[in-house]
Amino acid sequence: MANTKYKELVSLFYNKIKDYDLASLPEETANEIAISYIDSACNQFQSCSQSLDRDDIMQEFETELNKDIKDTLVNYMVIEYIDSNYLKTSQALKARLSSSDFKSLNLPQQLSKVMELRSMLKSENDQLAINKSYKESKLFDIVTNRKKV
Repeated sequence: MANTKYKELVSLFYNKIKDYDLASLPEETANEIAISYIDSACNQFQSCSQSLDRDDIMQEFETELNKDIKDTLVNYMVIEYIDSNYLKTSQALKARLSSSDFKSLNLPQQLSKVMELRSMLKSENDQLAINKSYKESKLFDIVTNRKKV
């Protein structure tokens, strides 16, 4: 069984986002940006049932990750992408622009919608991570009333 390579997650990540600015970058640069989201994704996925230990030099995980874990990590990568490209950028603009300029660019509404989207994605992915990580647990069965234990 081969270890999961970062590039595999990066490929799945590209399938979830549509960013023409990222696509216009040289492939190596775009991949470095996408790979930079992996560390944060692993930190957010605290309930993972597999080890997320990785070798940054070889750019691979120390195990073969199953499909569910890859999907969950990629979802966390998308959340980090939204944070770094939309939330932090908008908040930096808010700090630099006058309030009238910030409002005239319609940024408050955009920032509000992005924050709402990010919150929804994070909540859904956290619940998905919990469901997948503990699906074989008797405690999970009791809490969710899936089966009578």
